[in-house]
Amino acid sequence: MSEKEGSRDIVGGHAGDRDEEPRPFIDEVFAVLADWRRREVSRFFIETDAETASVDDLALLVAGCRPGDAEGPSPAHGDLVAALEERHLPRLDAVGVIDYDPRSGTVRYRGQPTFEKWLEHVTAVDDGRI
Repeated sequence: MSEKEGSRDIVGGHAGDRDEEPRPFIDEVFAVLADWRRREVSRFFIETDAETASVDDLALLVAGCRPGDAEGPSPAHGDLVAALEERHLPRLDAVGVIDYDPRSGTVRYRGQPTFEKWLEHVTAVDDGRI
């Protein structure tokens, strides 16, 4: 079994349980967690128990969470919306954390146990607890 095959274990069951959703490749999880904007969007849904949000609201959230050591000037609101729509939300959607509907500009949180576990660890590192 290759590394990739091993990382596609079935959540909460056995490899033979094909009706359950597979976990994302760990490389995909780490790639998504590598960007602070995607971490902030994910934390928003986890910490607030919100089920849905608009892209516009998430752009406001991201603007308010910009790290002090982020490079360059703060982007305009429209640029944040575009970055979320074009890059960040599709990446979160691809690993099964959210459902992003670009037509309505709506984001629905789905959650993903593997992702959430690693996000918790990254948050602890970001906060200096580890």
